[in-house]
Amino acid sequence: MVSVLITFFWIIFPVIVLFASNYLVTTFKLQERFKIKAPDVAVLLLFIGLHALSENIFHSSVLPYYIISIFLLGISVAVFQGYFYEEINYARFFKMFWRMTFLMTMLLYVIFIILSFIM
Repeated sequence: MVSVLITFFWIIFPVIVLFASNYLVTTFKLQERFKIKAPDVAVLLLFIGLHALSENIFHSSVLPYYIISIFLLGISVAVFQGYFYEEINYARFFKMFWRMTFLMTMLLYVIFIILSFIM
């Protein structure tokens, strides 16, 4: 019974994180000051969820592999911007890199939720 409740919590965790991130962004007016949106804040909290969910499913963390994939994503974004724009603008690089990190995190989180149902 406890395992089912823990699994249910980790399933609804991304929704809670997105609402909490949206609340933080609107409360502190981060979007107006720094042009930060809710997914930018949510990435940090989803790291914790990925670690806990992978520990729950595989009994080991996939966080080191995920960090390596984030490094590879950063290299590929730099190569992409260097090839297509013929320069690397740091503001554009970090914005694109962080938003793609959010997409990769959510995709991996959905895959882990599906795996938790299968296993």
